[in-house]
Amino acid sequence: MIAHLLAGLLAVQPVTQPPQPASSGTASLMALYDAARDTDIKETILRHLADRGDEQAMKKIVDIARRDEDSDLREAAIRRLADDSSEARTTLLIQLYDEQQDTDVKETILRRLAERSGDKAFQKVVAVARSDADNDLREVAIRQLSHESGDARTTLLIDLYDTLHDSDLQDTLIRHLGERGDTKSLAKLESIAKSDADTDLREAAIRQLARRP
Repeated sequence: MIAHLLAGLLAVQPVTQPPQPASSGTASLMALYDAARDTDIKETILRHLADRGDEQAMKKIVDIARRDEDSDLREAAIRRLADDSSEARTTLLIQLYDEQQDTDVKETILRRLAERSGDKAFQKVVAVARSDADNDLREVAIRQLSHESGDARTTLLIDLYDTLHDSDLQDTLIRHLGERGDTKSLAKLESIAKSDADTDLREAAIRQLARRP
C-alpha cells in the first residue's frame, strides 16, 4: 500500500530540466551582437557582455576590440576592457595599441593606459611620447603625461623637450610647461627663451613667460 502511494506521488512530480550551461546567456548575446546592424544596439549588447565577465564574453570583447569593422565599437570594447585594473589587462591594452592602425582607436587606448596605475602602463605612454611614428599620438601622450603634477613629472617633460628634437612636439611641451608654472618649469622656459637654437621655440617660451602674473 505504501509503495503504491509513493509510486503515485512520484508520478505527478514535474520533470526537472537539466540546468542550462553557464555560457548559454553569453552565447545568446554573442549571437545577437553578430546579427545586429545598429551600432547603438551592438554597444548595448557589448555592455551586457562586459557585465557578465565570463571567459567567453571577455574573448568576444577582445575580438571586437581587435577586429570589428566599426571603430566606434572597437573603442567601446577597449573602454570595457580597461575597466579591469589588473597587470594582465594592461599587457593586453598595450598589445592592442601596437596592433591597431586606426589613430582614434589608438588614442582611446593611450588615454586608458595613462589613467592606469603601474609602471608598465606609464612606460608605454612615455615610449609613445618619445618614438611613436604618429606625431598626433605623441602629442596625446605628452598631454596625458602633463596631467600629473609634481617635480618628477616636470623633470620628465623637460627631458622630453631636450631629447625629442621635433619643433612641433617641443612647442607642445613648452605650452604644458607654461601651464604647470612651477619653479622648475619656469626655469626651463627661461632657458629656452634665452638660448634655444630655434627662434620660434624661443618666442613660444617668451609667450608663456609673458602670461605669468
